[in-house]
This record gives sequence, C-alpha cells and structure tokens, in this order.
Amino acid sequence: MRFRGLIEIIVGTVIVVAACTASLPAPSATPVAQSSPSAAPADPSPSAVVETVAVKAGQSELGEILVGADGLTLYGFTNDVNAIPTCYDACATAWPPVIVDAGWQTGPGLDSGVFSTIARTDGALQLVAGKFPLYFYAGDAAPGDTTGQGSGDVWFAVGLDAKLVQGLGAGASPPAKPAVVGLGRTELGGVLVDARGHTLYAFTKDANGASTCYDGCADAWPAVIVNGQIAVADGLAADAFSLVDRDGGDKQLKTGKWPLYTFSGDDAPGDFKGQGSGGVWFAVAADGKLIK
Repeated sequence: MRFRGLIEIIVGTVIVVAACTASLPAPSATPVAQSSPSAAPADPSPSAVVETVAVKAGQSELGEILVGADGLTLYGFTNDVNAIPTCYDACATAWPPVIVDAGWQTGPGLDSGVFSTIARTDGALQLVAGKFPLYFYAGDAAPGDTTGQGSGDVWFAVGLDAKLVQGLGAGASPPAKPAVVGLGRTELGGVLVDARGHTLYAFTKDANGASTCYDGCADAWPAVIVNGQIAVADGLAADAFSLVDRDGGDKQLKTGKWPLYTFSGDDAPGDFKGQGSGGVWFAVAADGKLIK
C-alpha cells in the first residue's frame, strides 16, 4: 500500500509540472540583440552630419584669395615641389600647415575639384590647392592681412584658381612697400618697431653687420626687407638706418651694425616674445643698442 501511494504522489507531481511548463511561452527561435551601453542609436537626420569648411574665398588688397575657416590668408610655398610639403619644425611654427579631418569641405563659389589632401610625416592631412600645400602665416593677425606675401620670394597668397598670386608676370613678386620704422612702447621700454608696430630684433651672431639668419632661421625670424627708400617715423634719425645685402639680392634694414628682424611668435604690437631667445636675440632701442 505504501508503495502504491508513493507512485500516486510521483505521478501527480509530474502532471503538475507538465501543466506549469505548458503554460510558459515558447522560447523565441531568434535571439534578440542587445544594444551595447556605449553605442548610441544612429541619427539619420541631416543635422547629425557635421560639415567642416576648411577653405573659402576671401577679400584682400591682393584681390580675391583663398582663406581659412577663420578668414586668415592661405599661402603656398614654392619649395613644395609636386605638392609635397617641405615646411616642418621652425618653418612650420612660422607657417602653420592647414590641417583638416576627413570631413573637410570647400566654401561657396570654389571649385572643389582643385582641392585635395596629402599626408604629412606625422600622418596629419594637409589641405592642397592645385599643386600647393596650404599654410597660414603666424604674422597675420586678422582677416585681410597678407603680411606673409612675397616673404623670401617663396611664400605667396593663393588665388581662387589655386595659382600663386605673384604680381605682374610669371614668377614676379608683388611690389614691396617702403619700410616704415617707428618707435613703440613695451614693458621693455621704447623699442624699434616695423610698419605693423611689431618689435624689431637683432641677432648677436650678425656681429660683422652682415645678415647670417637664413632658411629655417629666417622662417622664425623674418628679415625686414626694404625695396626703395627707408621711411622713418618722427622721433627717429633717418641717418641711423641703412640697408645690407642678403643672399638672393634682397635689401635688409639695418641700424648701426645690426640687421633687423621680426619674430614670427609675436602676434600683436607690444609683444616681445622673442626677447632673449637663445641668448642671441634682443629687441633694439631707439639708439640702435640691444636691450639686454
């Protein structure tokens, strides 16, 4: 009897379990994918696409030229043969390359077909117009500035047709303006300044009165080039200034025995970031003496 009762209990339990199992929903044949916590759903709306305008048309005293997103003038470097950038290190400090991401765009009115990119040695993409990699100039402070134009006879603004703006005739530099030498005020006291009000410096290695700053040095420390007469501001003695020949035929402004330079790191009048650099670069006082 006890055995029969045990069988009845077991059978009853099986029936109850089967009934409960039958009431559960059947498992799905296809597993449901779970979103990763770090994955956001894609936004198909146009507003999700960010377009970066890297180059557009701008106005300057040179006419219509290519400018960056911030309106600053873009330049080409004649040493960049076959669209390969060659401006690095100190040169790239004075002439920062135009670096873009994969989503770069051209502004209205430009032929996008003349633009491309090229990888620099660090892998960054530099914008190219025609056959010229594009650069800014550290000396330009505002839209419309073209202070880098014709620098060293190798740097030129770029027209909307992706050609260098080189004045009249192929390879000709634009007419240079007479240098204006003035006296500016800084925390160092009175210093010689150029036409923009930027501090002028001397290089102690120019000990014999001849200019010795070339190539990468000249990119960081542009020589004050003069074509024509020297225009001197009130308060300065005209006979304190002269010109010295540079390699290539340019004439560099000089006071006393010191050829004069600006510093690409100075952004505005009153800056003197080059003062004391390397123990060899110093601002110049009105009397032609170095400020040390």
